[in-house]
Amino acid sequence: MGFLSTLSAAVSIATSENYDIDWENETTVKAAKIHWEQVRPKANDALPLASLRLTKEQKQLLDKLLQPSGGQFPEDITDDLLRQLPKAIPPASLNRIIGSIIDDCLKNHKHDEDKEEAEKKA
Repeated sequence: MGFLSTLSAAVSIATSENYDIDWENETTVKAAKIHWEQVRPKANDALPLASLRLTKEQKQLLDKLLQPSGGQFPEDITDDLLRQLPKAIPPASLNRIIGSIIDDCLKNHKHDEDKEEAEKKA
């Protein structure tokens, strides 16, 4: 890895928020699906830099995951893609790209409770 790549990776990690997100947790997968409309554009915007920061294996997996949707994240996300994403994109990068959205959801939103309340009122 060249000096600039190493520096870029270090800056990325240092400047990413210190979100404590378990990207493989089912609650995180659910949060990403619920907020996919917000997550998708940020994730797609970050794709051009992916080849600069990912290992060959990570890049190959990401390409495989995105192949059905033409190299972009699909409009309708699947649980399977979300579960494999941390293997293709390191958690520090996921934190930097979409961590603020997911962290806010995990800390502040109670989607299950909101759904239950709505069902009670109906």
